[in-house]
Amino acid sequence: MSNVFRSLILSLALPLGVAACNSSTESNSGQAPIIPSANSMQADLSLFDQTGASVSGAAVIGGTNFAAAAFSVTVANAVTALAMAVPVATFAAAASQTPVLVENAWHWRYSTVVEGQSFAAHLSGRESGPNSLWEMRISASGANPPLNDFLYYSGTAALSGESGSWTIFDAGQPSANRQLLRIDWTHANATSWRVAFINVTAGTPENGDRLTYDVSGDGHSVTFLRAS
Repeated sequence: MSNVFRSLILSLALPLGVAACNSSTESNSGQAPIIPSANSMQADLSLFDQTGASVSGAAVIGGTNFAAAAFSVTVANAVTALAMAVPVATFAAAASQTPVLVENAWHWRYSTVVEGQSFAAHLSGRESGPNSLWEMRISASGANPPLNDFLYYSGTAALSGESGSWTIFDAGQPSANRQLLRIDWTHANATSWRVAFINVTAGTPENGDRLTYDVSGDGHSVTFLRAS
């Protein structure tokens, strides 16, 4: 698996210390759109704990055996925890914030600490027909490279909060507007959801690769398909 793509195809809910503060003084009016579930951009890798794999779920990954699949995902996860820490943590922190309505869009502004690094987060969301549109912009002077109002990810979701998609951009090249990953997701409820990670990195052999994680009650499955 490519380090570039495999570092982005999965994410974990990390045990992070999060410090947040609402920086806006605007008044709320109306009702903000439903923030998509945190499961819309992360997958639970506990399925690949081989000690319980035989009874906890099923895996089908490109026709390879389970042990090889588990090894591949485990290696990918070591890099993924770092690569996806900022998107996952900044998005999860928004749920505890109070948004304000400014110019027909709702805004969540707060600071989040990820692995000792402070990030200023600005999530915006607005309704557009049957959907809500989302953007997360991040500023971090201490990041390498520094980020200044960088569009880290954007997305669209049904107003019901049951389906949508995300696009993740390359924070290593903040001025390039380079898309790395698309995430398609459904979330009927806490025990029935799916998230699919698709490589959209132009000019790479892995462009089009797809990893899908499904939860249906106690049943779990992970499917990896190569584009070529």
